[in-house]
Amino acid sequence: MNTKNSLKQRINSGQQLTGCWTSLANNITAEIISAAGYDATMIDMEHGTASFTEAIGLIQAINSAGADSLIRVSSADIVSIKRALDIGPDGIMVPDIRSADQAREVVRNCRYAPAGNRGAAPGFMRANQYAGLLAGHPALSHYPEFMLDHFLLMIQIESAQAIDNIDEICQVEGVDMIFVGPVDLSASLGKLGDFKSPRFVDAITKIEQAAKRHKVSLGTIPFPGWDAKRLYAQGYQFVIGGADGLMLAKAAAEDCAMLEQSKQS
Repeated sequence: MNTKNSLKQRINSGQQLTGCWTSLANNITAEIISAAGYDATMIDMEHGTASFTEAIGLIQAINSAGADSLIRVSSADIVSIKRALDIGPDGIMVPDIRSADQAREVVRNCRYAPAGNRGAAPGFMRANQYAGLLAGHPALSHYPEFMLDHFLLMIQIESAQAIDNIDEICQVEGVDMIFVGPVDLSASLGKLGDFKSPRFVDAITKIEQAAKRHKVSLGTIPFPGWDAKRLYAQGYQFVIGGADGLMLAKAAAEDCAMLEQSKQS
């Protein structure tokens, strides 16, 4: 866990931050992309292939390279959330949140009783340095403060239903960031991949205005017509650009094309 100048603290101070996806479940790849200079690397456990055991190695690689480690969990289910929290990332992102009630349940799933539903097993958790034994201080003492001050909780908005409820969602205490999923959102609006359609543009505008009204941070990915420069200018604080598999595929294709073009006829 990073606690010095954490991603959450930097977001709360108004900084604009960068991120990258990792879905290949490879420690070396995660270390390489994290060392490139991104503020955070997102382990994709919704569409990626990593197990929770593999995710621990990815977190270690990401943090050792100087980036914050984030996990996109597979769903809002409490089991997915608590298992991700216990292995010690610096934040999580929960996909496809559609209502304020669902967002509040996500917050409760991140908190111990009496404030929440999360099961407490401090002696077994990597997130708590195995009851503090790694740090030489056997106690739960530091972990609740870490969760409050440093841990970043993001929820994804990617459906027409969520747009209908966006003001209520943005007011849920404990949610640190609204993260727009543009592809799924366009599909939900019946305009898959059409980022210029009036319905899509109107939906994005509603999200941005609600986030501004309720002073909640915004994040997303670049998409056609909405590059990182435009997104930062519109108030997004966290933009996740590349993905390890896609960048590897692009670099390999470019190298192969260069070699083919270099052949003697």
